Amino acid sequence: MEGKDTLAMLPTGGGKSLCYQVPALAQDGFCLVVSPLIALMQDQVMQLQEKGIGAAYIHSGMNARQLHRTLALASEGAYRLLYVAPERLQSDVFREYSAGFDLNLIAVDEAHCISQWGHDFRPAYRKIHELRAVFPEVPLLALTASANAQVREDILAQLRMHKAAQFRQSVIRDNLFYHVRYTENKPTDTGRLFSSVSGSGILYCRSRKRCVEAALQLQDAGLKAGVYHAGMAREEREQAQLQWMSNRRQVMCATTAFGMGIDKPDVRIVAHYDAPLQMEEYYQEAGRAGRDGRKAYAVLFYNQGDIIRLQQSTEISYPPEAYLKEIYQRVGDYLGMPVGSGFEELQAFDAMDFVHKFRLETLKALSAIRLLDREGFWQWNEQARMQTIVQFTTRRETLEYLQQSEPALSYIATGLLRLYGSIFHFPTAIQEFEVSKLLRIEKPQLDRGLQRLAALGIIDYQPAIAGGTLYWMHNRLPPAALRLDMPHIRRLKSIHEERVQAMIGYLQNETTCRNVLLSGYFGETVSEACGGCDVCRRQSPLNEVQTLREQVLAMIRKEQQLSLAALTAAFPEAGQDHITELVRTLNDEGLCRIYPTGVIFAAI
Repeated sequence: MEGKDTLAMLPTGGGKSLCYQVPALAQDGFCLVVSPLIALMQDQVMQLQEKGIGAAYIHSGMNARQLHRTLALASEGAYRLLYVAPERLQSDVFREYSAGFDLNLIAVDEAHCISQWGHDFRPAYRKIHELRAVFPEVPLLALTASANAQVREDILAQLRMHKAAQFRQSVIRDNLFYHVRYTENKPTDTGRLFSSVSGSGILYCRSRKRCVEAALQLQDAGLKAGVYHAGMAREEREQAQLQWMSNRRQVMCATTAFGMGIDKPDVRIVAHYDAPLQMEEYYQEAGRAGRDGRKAYAVLFYNQGDIIRLQQSTEISYPPEAYLKEIYQRVGDYLGMPVGSGFEELQAFDAMDFVHKFRLETLKALSAIRLLDREGFWQWNEQARMQTIVQFTTRRETLEYLQQSEPALSYIATGLLRLYGSIFHFPTAIQEFEVSKLLRIEKPQLDRGLQRLAALGIIDYQPAIAGGTLYWMHNRLPPAALRLDMPHIRRLKSIHEERVQAMIGYLQNETTCRNVLLSGYFGETVSEACGGCDVCRRQSPLNEVQTLREQVLAMIRKEQQLSLAALTAAFPEAGQDHITELVRTLNDEGLCRIYPTGVIFAAI
C-alpha cells in the first residue's frame, strides 16, 4: 500500500490471496496477478464475481476473440483483478494491450517458481521482470508458502526487487501436529486413523487407482469417503468436491490435483498414504489441515517400499536427453502435429492413452512430458479443469427480438442472465448441470442452445475441455533442431536428489521434533519442541499415561455420556486402541460404564 516492492512468505492457509486482493480494491486501477495455477485462477475469479467484483483470467484455452475482448475490457478499466499465466505475458497481443493498463499492483503468486532452486521452476517466470520497464512506478508483490534462503534471494534478484520489504511468517503452526507412522498395513491403519477423528479429512494418494481402492476400503470401514483425481470427468470432480465441502463426505481420497486454492477451514486431518517426493510438496499439502486455528493433524504413512520408490525417483524424473527428444517427437505424432506448426495451439491430450498407444513406461514417460513443460516447450494441464465460459456480446435489444423469433433460445439466454449477473459484461464460468437443472431442461438441450446462441453471435461460448490439454509454446521442431538445456536439467536433477534425501531423512527421523526439523529445512530456527508430534510424544515422561487417563476420565464425567468414537476423536494422538484399552480399565475400576451399544456413561 506504501508503494514498496514486497516479498511475503506465508504458510498454506496464511491469507496470501488477501495480500493482493485488498490493496487492489482499496486503490484506483487494478491488480495484475501472475499465477501458474489455472484451477486457482478459476476459483478466485468465480468467488470475486459472485461478490460483484470485476475479475477475469487469461488462459491457454481462450480463442483469439475472447482474448482480445478480455484484454480490451482490462484496458478500459472493467476489472479490479486480472489473472494471467506467466507464459501469456510474452505474447504480442498481451504486450499490445498492457501498455494501456492502469495498474495499482503486480502480484506474483507461487513466486518460488521463478527460481531454478525452487521445487516447481517455470522458465516463463524469469521474464516477469520485463513488466517493470512498462510499469516502473507500480509496486511488485511476490508471494510464496515455501522458500528457503537461497530461493528467496533468487526471487529478489530475478524480479529486480531492490530494497524490498520482506514479511515472513513462521512455517510452524501451533495448532498443526505432524506424525509419521511406519506400517506394513496401510489400508487397516488409514481406516483406524479416520475412524478415530471427527471432522473432515483428506487422504492423499500417489495414483488414481490407489485413490479408488482407498476410498472403497474406508467405505467398508463405515466412513463416508469420496474420490477425486484428474482422470474423472469434470462434472464428477465438481460433484465430489461439493459433497466434501458441504460435509456430505467426511474423507476425500485424492491425488495432489485436489486441494490447491480450496478454502475449507475445518479439515481436522490430512494423511498421506504414500510419501511425497519432497518436503515442500508435503508441507503445502499437510498445511490444508486446521486452517480454522483449531487442533489438527498431518499423518504420513510409509514403509520400505516408499523409501525404495523415493530412491529411484531421481532417475525416473530426469530421463536421458535421447529419451526426452523421443517423447517430444512422439507427442507431436500422437497429436497429428506437422513439423513447423502448432504455435499457441491448444489440443486435447490424454497422457495415459498416449503412454498405452506407444507402449511406454508410464512414470518415465509422464516425467519426460512434465520436464519438457518445465523447459518451456509446451504447457501440460493434466486435469484441464477448465469450465464452460460464456459472455454476452450483443445488445439487450437483440434479446428482445430473440424472444419473438426463437423463444426456446430466449428462455436459455434469459435464464443465464438471471443466474449470472456479471455474464453480460464479463466472461463468466457457468455450471452447466446446475443451469440445466434450474431451467428444467436436459443438459444436451442446453449445450445445443449455447452452440446456437454462439453461432448467432449473441454469446461468446467456450465449452469446457474434458481430460488433459497440451498448449504448444512453439512450432513443432524437427529432431535435428530440438535443443535441450542439459546442463540446467542436470542441475535440477541434483537438486531433486537433495530434496529426496531430505524427505527420507524426515521419514526415518526418530530423535528431532517434527517442527524443529521442518523449520530448519526452510531456513528458520525453532528450538522449542512442539510436544505433540510423534517424536515428542515418544520422548515424553512416563507419567503422561496417568495424565491422559485423567483427561479421559474428566471428559467422561463432564459429558456424562458419549460414544467411544467421540472420545477417541478428542484424543486422536493417542490412537483408538489406546483409548479403548484405557476406557476398559476405567470400566473395570468402576469409574465408568460401557454399554453394549458402545455408549460410555460416567459412574454415579
